[in-house]
Amino acid sequence: MRRELGLKILKIGGSVITEKRRDVLDSARTDRIKEICEVIARNPDDLILIHGAGSFGHPYVERYRLEERRDIFGISVTHLACKRLNEMICKTLSDYGVAVLPIHPLLFFKRDIELKCDLEFLKSIVDEGFLPVLHGDMVYNSKERRFEVLSGDEITVFLAEKLDVERIGFATDVDGIIYNGKVLDVFDKSMLNSVGFASGKSDVTGGMRGKLERIFNSKIRCEVFVFKGSAENVEKFLRGEEIGTKVIV
Repeated sequence: MRRELGLKILKIGGSVITEKRRDVLDSARTDRIKEICEVIARNPDDLILIHGAGSFGHPYVERYRLEERRDIFGISVTHLACKRLNEMICKTLSDYGVAVLPIHPLLFFKRDIELKCDLEFLKSIVDEGFLPVLHGDMVYNSKERRFEVLSGDEITVFLAEKLDVERIGFATDVDGIIYNGKVLDVFDKSMLNSVGFASGKSDVTGGMRGKLERIFNSKIRCEVFVFKGSAENVEKFLRGEEIGTKVIV
């Protein structure tokens, strides 16, 4: 019997829905997007969807060296590319009958000492039945007066800390967390040093290692799963099943 679930956050990695090889720009995996959106359309309730920018974000950050210097044209180009991927996903979900509400982090979040956004608004639109769809983007740091990369992973962990979330799912391009050559059923902080950073990809946010460090340095206390981002696995996660690797926080 299917159990009733509370609020869920599903973060789909950029490597799942785009071609994330270095120097590849704006290359979406449209078939994968359709498959995943079709599954989400059958399970859209009490869900916040976040997706990575993949080749619509990381290569632009590298091209314009946005982590090293201030380039307002580069910031604009990068944000617009991230929006294009978001629009593609939102349009696909809408075609399947989902009441989506795109939320662009550059306009929704700000950072001074810490990350901030209108959490009450986000909770309200979920309660109203919308599916909010956020994405990796840039964010303005008002304390340091500069723009920074804001990853989908950081958004996911931040919202999980601030909202009453039951479970988080990280849909990735691997079957789970690999330790000594095997995919683990469970993973805890003591194993962290065994996980490397992304290689062979355009990734300015740290890959799997960055994701796990962010999780372990947070205050989240909900269920956390890392799994292969297939339509079948996404559906299992949304149904409340254990899938991939469970991260013990």
